[in-house]
Amino acid sequence: MIGFAKYHGCGNNFVIVREAEVSGRDYSRLAQAMCAMATGIGADGLIIVREEPALEMVFYNMDGSRAPMCGNGIRCFAAYCYDQGIQRERVYPVQTLAGEMIVQRLKEDPFTVEISMGKPSFRSEDFGVLDGSETFIDQRLETTEGAFTVSSCFMGTVHTVVWVDEGDFPSEVAAAQLSNHPVFSEKTNVNFVKKLDSATLEIKTYERGVGFTFACGTGACASQVFGVREGKTDDQVTVRLPYGQLIITQLPDGEIKMAGPAVRVAEGTYMQEED
Repeated sequence: MIGFAKYHGCGNNFVIVREAEVSGRDYSRLAQAMCAMATGIGADGLIIVREEPALEMVFYNMDGSRAPMCGNGIRCFAAYCYDQGIQRERVYPVQTLAGEMIVQRLKEDPFTVEISMGKPSFRSEDFGVLDGSETFIDQRLETTEGAFTVSSCFMGTVHTVVWVDEGDFPSEVAAAQLSNHPVFSEKTNVNFVKKLDSATLEIKTYERGVGFTFACGTGACASQVFGVREGKTDDQVTVRLPYGQLIITQLPDGEIKMAGPAVRVAEGTYMQEED
């Protein structure tokens, strides 16, 4: 039996456990079992709280693949650590596979944190693009539903941004084909972005290993990176999402900050054993 909690950040939802509860288990298989919608708890990902030798967020997608970072996930991680008394400092570091992230708690009710997300990398080698190019910006990729102009970067994890001028967002078929395009050796997350005005974006993200989700924090950051780079957005934008909003800020030195909520949904005991 495993004690767990479930949190969401703007609809992106996670099962969270302390590593002491699951030590010695296969984390990939555990993520698949606990996140399963029909037979598990149901979630977009599994967050494991590692407390030694330093506070670390270990993150797995619902398909069992490990991801270096998750923007909504780290806010939920911070909320869990606060609720459990693991870490109640106002500002503190969290280790991830994408490097050290700095958490700053802004308020407790509703629980809101700002994360210093670091700077993006535009070097193709940093996110596994196989076409030999130095960067992967304003490239055309073909799908069965037409060609898309895309730009990619590493923002805690690999992200590809597609600007959508009007009408409906592209379908899951097109999103999956872009995410799994052979030019990306490790697949890519895909963000379809509508500019409502220079300070407001609407984003729909297809996450590798998950599919379309209600929100993606690193995807919102990557979208703002290209918004500023292309002169489409102000240095600070509000990202509107179905279950909340994020504030994404690009500082003069290129550092990205993300502010948003995290909500505790449930706590309980997971009774099943993974197959």
